Amino acid sequence: MNIYDVGDSIRLDALFTVTGVAIDPTIVELDIQDPSGNDSFFDYAGGNVTKETTGKFFRDIFVDEPGQWWYRYFGSGTVIAADEAYFIVERKIT
Repeated sequence: MNIYDVGDSIRLDALFTVTGVAIDPTIVELDIQDPSGNDSFFDYAGGNVTKETTGKFFRDIFVDEPGQWWYRYFGSGTVIAADEAYFIVERKIT
């Protein structure tokens, strides 16, 4: 688990592999849920997820709310795989 501060820009990434070899899924989707329960959906085809190298994709996001954030990458087609994780955002008072 990672901990960030409100106002940080963070990178959410995923690596898709088959028997240890990186491969691009036909479809790559990303679902992000903020602490209030709002879902945001992004995909590679729409240009909202970036391909870094074969099999590796990412999206940079700005976190503007404290609490627990969830995200889930899903690949289908040539690779069928999903991975879900979460991170914590804290409010810092200066």
